[in-house]
Amino acid sequence: MSTPHGMGASSGPDYSQMLASIHPSHLQLRLPMLQRDTVQKLQTCSRLSNRLIEMLDCQDLPPAHPPQDALEALALQPDAVLQKAGRRMGAVVHWRSLSKQVDRQAITVLDAALGEDVRLFGIRNGAHWAQAGLSIPSAGTPTEPDTDLPGLARAVTDCGWSCLIRWRDSLAGDYGRFATLKLPARTLLPAASGTYDPIILKVAEGIATHV
Repeated sequence: MSTPHGMGASSGPDYSQMLASIHPSHLQLRLPMLQRDTVQKLQTCSRLSNRLIEMLDCQDLPPAHPPQDALEALALQPDAVLQKAGRRMGAVVHWRSLSKQVDRQAITVLDAALGEDVRLFGIRNGAHWAQAGLSIPSAGTPTEPDTDLPGLARAVTDCGWSCLIRWRDSLAGDYGRFATLKLPARTLLPAASGTYDPIILKVAEGIATHV
């Protein structure tokens, strides 16, 4: 007996979950007439998922082969986990400045911007890894670090994005393509240098271990 049209007929792979994990800026480049919130709504529409995936030319993603290391495994994480990983990387780099903020009001401001877990992760692991001999690049000296809390939070966040760009650029093949779709299509921030690689790897390994 034939299946009624629209009643359970197979229409190929379901890309809705993957589409939701792609940064909306990639679709915005192809649909410039639409606002960001409209694009994000389209990403949750399962009826359009296959067509939008074809537009992005990524029908063969996510990669079929399992990740070979923690860096590749990070590309398979949800957007929220990936962004938190970046903030953790930035917090480790700026752990000394974060550790100086002991005033309750200062802590409240930083936790609102970064998340308490990110702030504490940076302080705890930055100190521990530095003591263990891990090379942590100098974060430089932000303007008035003891009073410019928004500036410190922004420095942590920007450093995190630069680390994620470095992570994306380090991946090859399908995992590199998939990581590219997870990050913004355009950014004014440069990639972090190779001196940040040990921190990027450490954070990625921690996420792979605890997920």
